[in-house]
Amino acid sequence: MEPRILADLEHSYGIMVRHATPVAGGWLNRKWKVETGSGTFLVKQFSHSRYDRTGLDQIHHALQRQRVLEAEGFPCPRIVPCRQDAVRRVDDETTYMVMTFCAGGIERHDTISATQMHSLGKACGAMHLAFSRLPVAGVKGYPLCGQRLIDSLWAYHRTHAGQMAKDAPIAYRQTIQAQEAVLRTLCAEWLDRLPMGIAHEDFSADNMLFHPEGVSAILDFDRNQYSWLWHDIGRALLSFSWTGERLDADKVAAFRAGYATCLPLSHQDVVEALRITWCLESPWWIVPERFAGDGSEKITRFRDELLWLTHRWFDLDSLV
Repeated sequence: MEPRILADLEHSYGIMVRHATPVAGGWLNRKWKVETGSGTFLVKQFSHSRYDRTGLDQIHHALQRQRVLEAEGFPCPRIVPCRQDAVRRVDDETTYMVMTFCAGGIERHDTISATQMHSLGKACGAMHLAFSRLPVAGVKGYPLCGQRLIDSLWAYHRTHAGQMAKDAPIAYRQTIQAQEAVLRTLCAEWLDRLPMGIAHEDFSADNMLFHPEGVSAILDFDRNQYSWLWHDIGRALLSFSWTGERLDADKVAAFRAGYATCLPLSHQDVVEALRITWCLESPWWIVPERFAGDGSEKITRFRDELLWLTHRWFDLDSLV
């Protein structure tokens, strides 16, 4: 941990660090599990190469919304504020935050139980319900426009189809070709009918901790913003119920039942959640560099999930 953060923890928070252990995960940001005389905390330093001042301001507002959730008893880390601010900006190069360290383990699609999936669905529904009570004016992403998303997807497709190398991997070539049929099914009216509101927007396996009976904590609210709510649902179901060939029906049903304790979620809603996830994530994962064969296991799975959605788009009603 940087000496300037150690010094500022003592000066600004009154926290004397006894031991700091790096925590893996997070793109460019750095994390430490910090042992102190007053408890165990997680310190997260934000990358100034990833975030400019506007980006850091948006994170500050996103974390203030996390504080609202925590105050309502939602399972997430408690942010330790500095003079009411969730983010501490030391200087032009150093910005960090402090929160309680949450116990629990990370589950994957092949380890998570139906009981844990039910708990995750309930947590997702409770989060959406709590966020629905917050004002949205000024929140990043607000307002949404379905036609704008469709236009961006067509532009992305045309660019990649037009610039495809002759020796492009066959899987990439076939997926780009299959995208056109999918894009022709999209219309702004469909997108504009889907539920919108403040969503987590990074509701994936790395950002959830579990105990044997359910969710221990939902993590990393940095990206929460106004979006299509069901993106959170689609992302969670792909992360935890997609086996590599199909969706695990029991796990999908358990998540649905948990979510429905807070908000309605039908079979058709799940299908639409998977489709909006494709719309939002395909530009991230269906790009040439994801087919180079040297990606991490996590990145490869994201890519393969989107490939599966592309090629099963017209069968999703029967596959869920």
